[in-house]
Amino acid sequence: MKDLENIHLSEKISRMPWNSKHWIIFFTVSISFFMWGVTLAIAPLITTWYFVPQFSYYYIIGAAPAGLLAGNMSMGYTSDRLGRKNIFLLTMGITVAGLIGIGASYNYIALIIFVFIAEFGLGGDETLSLAILIEYLPLKSRGFAIVESSNMANIGVTAISGLFLVYPSSVITQKILLIAIAIIAGGAALFARYHMEESGLWNLSKKLNEKLEITPRNTLKFLALTFMGMAIIVGFAFSDLVIGPFHFPEDTGLIIFFSVLAESLTGVIGGYYLGKSKRKSIAITGFSGLLISWAVIIVFLGAIIANLYLLLLMLAISSIFGEIGWAARELLEPENFISKYRGRGIGIIRSAGYVLYIIFIFALINASISTYAYFILAVYIAGFAGSLLYAGTGKETRFIPAR
Repeated sequence: MKDLENIHLSEKISRMPWNSKHWIIFFTVSISFFMWGVTLAIAPLITTWYFVPQFSYYYIIGAAPAGLLAGNMSMGYTSDRLGRKNIFLLTMGITVAGLIGIGASYNYIALIIFVFIAEFGLGGDETLSLAILIEYLPLKSRGFAIVESSNMANIGVTAISGLFLVYPSSVITQKILLIAIAIIAGGAALFARYHMEESGLWNLSKKLNEKLEITPRNTLKFLALTFMGMAIIVGFAFSDLVIGPFHFPEDTGLIIFFSVLAESLTGVIGGYYLGKSKRKSIAITGFSGLLISWAVIIVFLGAIIANLYLLLLMLAISSIFGEIGWAARELLEPENFISKYRGRGIGIIRSAGYVLYIIFIFALINASISTYAYFILAVYIAGFAGSLLYAGTGKETRFIPAR
């Protein structure tokens, strides 16, 4: 009887016409991803502030994935146990507090702490956002909504790095803008979330005795998703965000802005198509493109790093495929879990990427640019292998109603 009730609710949500409640969900999740992008970029960008010592760069940058890892794991699990709405309010509150703390701080230790706090909130918020999009939205619009709302992270990175380029020498102005974003965007998101209803699928999942089956096929599928998640998390971080402070500190803002601008435009222009495409196809397209583009970068590395414009062009080309891979991963992760395990499932998949992100920030401190480039290539080889493994073992999820 309960299984029939679950199927009925799932079908009802899948066939429901888009309405004002769906707009509220889309609006608040889009804000969430926008603020995530701002916070992703802020860690490397604030290394340019005059009071930040050079030795602390790696700790400030490392605080970001550490917070994301903790938030993904803890808040994903907590939302599976206690519900989506209240935890969704909590994660945004933590994020706003962290961003305001970054804006108010003039000490590198305080910056490390507040970067961790902001990323902790957004780590949980990211996991919850994907779960909520799957559980609340109709099937017809689900893919498009996931791609376009998650692309707001790229727009957030582009926006904050652009503001740092416009006001390159005014730390006070940069801080005021950051605090304003936190208060205005965070306040709007909290207001919208307060008016959300609890997920019906989550409510029903608490009554059901569904178990997460561990089979050889599911294990391979989980491994494939982990490889793809790792490639996007680590590859995006090191090719777009961290390469500046590591190897081109004077051009950090330019590199972040132009490389992520390419991802933003790809998401905006191609979001509708990507959201309605076969998940397996866009995964293979995205990760094969990333692999090929970085192979080309390595072959011509000397010429590319000697010319900033050529470097920006190659990073932008890579970023176009990065957005396609990002879209595949954002779609496949939540679509592959039932509501009872969705939060922790997404969190666990992403944990490998964040752990590697933390480790290699410190492992590559004194690495040459060629070692750095080969590392990124190895990450994208793993992502491509994951896309092939998923093509052979995973489900095509675009027409499967959420449960």
